[in-house]
Amino acid sequence: MKIFIDGEPFTPSSPEVSESKRQLLDEIDGEILKKGLTYTTITVDGVEMDSSAFLLLRKGREAHFKTCEVKSLVLESLQEAINYLPRLSGGIQNIASGLERKENENISEQLINFAEGLDWLVSVMQKSQLLLLVKDSELPGKEETVAKLNKSLKSVSECFENGRIMEISFHMRQILPELKAISDYIVQLLEIAQLKK
Repeated sequence: MKIFIDGEPFTPSSPEVSESKRQLLDEIDGEILKKGLTYTTITVDGVEMDSSAFLLLRKGREAHFKTCEVKSLVLESLQEAINYLPRLSGGIQNIASGLERKENENISEQLINFAEGLDWLVSVMQKSQLLLLVKDSELPGKEETVAKLNKSLKSVSECFENGRIMEISFHMRQILPELKAISDYIVQLLEIAQLKK
């Protein structure tokens, strides 16, 4: 398979790397990260896909990787996360208040949407931290906050599975302080990203 990065041909370091999609992705990652870049899209024979789909490919003639600066991607993602935080916080409060008023319609859909939103938010934080090369020690308490958040989410899930709907409200409100802490970490990461050259 021929590989192109931003239109330029890329030659893997060995035939073995060419044969292993995982090694090939790792090598491309390493090469573009040296330039402060990360890939945003992968297109194989005209079909756009994510890295998981690329890893599953059996064949293809040409793979095109489009890149952007790590810094701009991180800044954009962190700003999007900051803008999303009030909606997520409001969603938690709406779910909890609705349950307290015994408005249980669509509770499973609301909880799924909430969990997906929270998962995305934490993922943005963790990936941004990784791309910015920020150590956990630079974000004191982050790991404990994420652990508390996971514990609260597990409690919500257990209450839902066991039909203890009214208890969900209590556990949802317990998530708000962790969400505030996550918000603070995201703001810190944004400030770090803005200072990077």
